[in-house]
Amino acid sequence: MSYRRAGDNKMNRLATLAVVLLLTLISAFSVGQADKGSGKVDLTKFSSDELKACFDDAKVCGTDNHWDISDELIGRIPELRSAQLVACFGDWKICGVGEGQASGWPISDELARRGHVHELLVRYWKEPKWAIRGGIEHVAYHFDTPEVTAFMRRVVTERAEDGEDRYWPVNYLAKKCDPVALKELSSGRYRNKGSLQYETSVELFGKCKFRPAIPYLVDTALYDFSFNIVGAAEDSLHALYPDGPKDFDKLEDMQKYFCKRARQEGFKVQCNLK
Repeated sequence: MSYRRAGDNKMNRLATLAVVLLLTLISAFSVGQADKGSGKVDLTKFSSDELKACFDDAKVCGTDNHWDISDELIGRIPELRSAQLVACFGDWKICGVGEGQASGWPISDELARRGHVHELLVRYWKEPKWAIRGGIEHVAYHFDTPEVTAFMRRVVTERAEDGEDRYWPVNYLAKKCDPVALKELSSGRYRNKGSLQYETSVELFGKCKFRPAIPYLVDTALYDFSFNIVGAAEDSLHALYPDGPKDFDKLEDMQKYFCKRARQEGFKVQCNLK
């Protein structure tokens, strides 16, 4: 037997071992990926306190998926007492979830489902924490009653601090075509709201035929970075100028047309035109 042949055999054995090892690793990885993709940690077996602790230490419940943890905690909101839910507006850690553009309004939705809004409206004027006052506004926003309308109007009139510059009370009243609320919206001060929400506010100018908003629409909203807002502004302007063209070839054509109409009506507008 030659040394070359012996070496070949040795190399063949090493190659075989390498292939076996590679296949073993691939198999283990595939199984792991399958488990990872299909198997989720059963969060229902953990207490709410343990789930809240998971936000800071994934080892507590075995996952760092904050969305899954939040979803589980949101599902437990109906188990909490109303007093606890109201307290959550001031400290999200009590419930494990808060309210915002990403999470929605899970707390106020549940409180609204339970009713008893009158007690919350009374509490509002005695509540020292602005975050809780803001949460009560969210709950009230669910109801279309004379009591809530009067409450929202008082919030706007007295310029109560709620952490959101009274957007929800203003928008609530604007939906009823309240001229004071519509004027507040037309200032553009609430553009910090998400586009999907804010476009519903911009649409109110047309629905309510609120002509004082025309300068804001043609000078600002038509030039917004979000097409949602531009589209809402266009809809409002079509409602305010129903005799105008229904379609335009270019965005610039639409901007120029409504700028011209606004100037003809006597509004002092710039329209960002060069």
